[in-house]
Parts: sequence; C-alpha cells; structure tokens
Amino acid sequence: MSFDFVEPQDFFRMLFDDAEFCSGLGKVMLAAGMLETNLRRYLGSKQVKFKDSDTLGILVNKLKQTDLLTENGKAHFSDLAKKRNYLAHNLYGLFSNEFDVTILPREQLVSVDTLMFVSRVETLYNDFVYFAKIVAKADISKDKLL
Repeated sequence: MSFDFVEPQDFFRMLFDDAEFCSGLGKVMLAAGMLETNLRRYLGSKQVKFKDSDTLGILVNKLKQTDLLTENGKAHFSDLAKKRNYLAHNLYGLFSNEFDVTILPREQLVSVDTLMFVSRVETLYNDFVYFAKIVAKADISKDKLL
C-alpha cells in the first residue's frame, strides 16, 4: 500500500486553507485569552502583582512562584501555555523546517491528516474553556487554585 505524502510546506498551505482548522485555531486563541483574563482576576484577588500585558506563560509562572498550584495544576497550566505558544508562534516554523518536530508531526502526512489537526485544535479549545471556567469559579479562600 502506498500513500501520497504531502510535503510539509504544502501541508501548511492545506491547513491555512482549511476553514475548520482555522476556525478551531481562532477558538483556541480566544479561549486562551479568556483563561488569561480569568487568571489575572484570580491573581488580583490573591494580591499577586502582575502587569496587564502579562501573557499566559507569565501568568502561569506567577501561579507557580506564589505556590498557588498543586503539582497537577502546574502540569496542566504549563501544558496549556506550551501548546498555545506552539500554535501561535511555531506552526509555520514547523512546516518550514525551522523548528524540530515536538508536539505536532511534520513528515509522512497525507491530506486527510488535516482532520487530525482539526481534532487537536478542537480538543485544545475545549481544554482552555474548561480551565477558564475552573479559574472563574475558583474559591479564593483556598490555598491552591488547582
């Protein structure tokens, strides 16, 4: 059985042109913004200093530095920040061979693999929404957020 593998640059173009992937990616970015806003509110309620311009990674580091997360919480929030940054900053670099393969594959992709990428962004979007809700409903009287 042989497959018609798509060159990495061509696969990026397929993702770029895929409305479902782009919609999912947009939802990830919007949900990440929702989580950032909820984290700023939470940190403010805990009297933790931050800048309004602090992004997700910085806010997650503030949670860690102030001991507001359990080990599981650290893993979850770090993973979210890493994946958001990867999608926002490294996707084109991945398919341009500028970056090594880490989170997403680059080689031996076929056109139907766009569906896997769509599924990945939908899952990540749902994860962001889930954790944004947890932060929004957090009991600030507790020592740990999560």
